[in-house]
Amino acid sequence: MSTTKVLGTAHYRAVRSPLEGTITLTATGILPCLNYSAQLEMRPERILPPMWNLVFFTQPVCLRAIKPFEISVVMADSGDVIRVMDATGWVEVPVVDPFLPVDFAETQAGETEYVVYSRLPVTSPPHGCIVVPADALVLAIYYRVFGPASKQECDEWAMRKCGPLAATTAKGGDVPWPVAQEARE
Repeated sequence: MSTTKVLGTAHYRAVRSPLEGTITLTATGILPCLNYSAQLEMRPERILPPMWNLVFFTQPVCLRAIKPFEISVVMADSGDVIRVMDATGWVEVPVVDPFLPVDFAETQAGETEYVVYSRLPVTSPPHGCIVVPADALVLAIYYRVFGPASKQECDEWAMRKCGPLAATTAKGGDVPWPVAQEARE
């Protein structure tokens, strides 16, 4: 079967390892098809820090099943922000220090934050929005459009700005991700 390389979406985090002088970039998400796979690929530009593409390898037939993924790459420590190109455009991922002290009393007293996600492809206004907790994994056919904020703020934003789910021309297992080669131009 032939595979197609497309840009995908994920949650990103970049963690600095002060002892080793490296940064670990991790992409986490959920694919809608069992036979799809995800990968972080270094972009061809020769810069520091390197930039990455989040790509999904799709097949002509989608074996419908929810498939979580978590992929990581390790690179030399060379900045405070890592850039990733995905289906929503450029994402800047701040590099965090894992040893920063945490005020647990403040964290536990804090209110749960929520995020508004919209369906791909990216449109204006966003369409098919959902409101979920900020730390929840969401299918890779959604992208973040608002938040994190309180549940009430997210609900109000979604009511004001989000349109109904648009009818798509996709057939069968087609997904709305852009082809990776077109996104580089």
